[in-house]
Amino acid sequence: MVKPRLLRIALLLVEATSIPLLVLGLVYLLTGYQMLVPSVKLFPRPQQIHTDLVLRIIFATMGLIHGYSGLILLLERRIRNNTLRLIIEGIVTGLFIAIAVLILVLELIVST
Repeated sequence: MVKPRLLRIALLLVEATSIPLLVLGLVYLLTGYQMLVPSVKLFPRPQQIHTDLVLRIIFATMGLIHGYSGLILLLERRIRNNTLRLIIEGIVTGLFIAIAVLILVLELIVST
């Protein structure tokens, strides 16, 4: 069983990352459309914004934090069997670690 304090932290993380993720997602979407349709003038240098390393790292990190915290909250609320919940939490944790490593490797490959 996850401690109530950990669940409060998970909820806080989900709430704290939701609006910045929405804003960054919209920026990526709009700069992508602007690169495809150059007549649209929303951002001054869409390609630099869209391919910025810092924004990508922030977006990926916040997305992983948001997704992991949200899944932990969902598992705690929906699955009543403690054993099944622990197994699924372990699988989710392993998958998120694998995704984080994959993103890190891809960033290292792209940045070199």
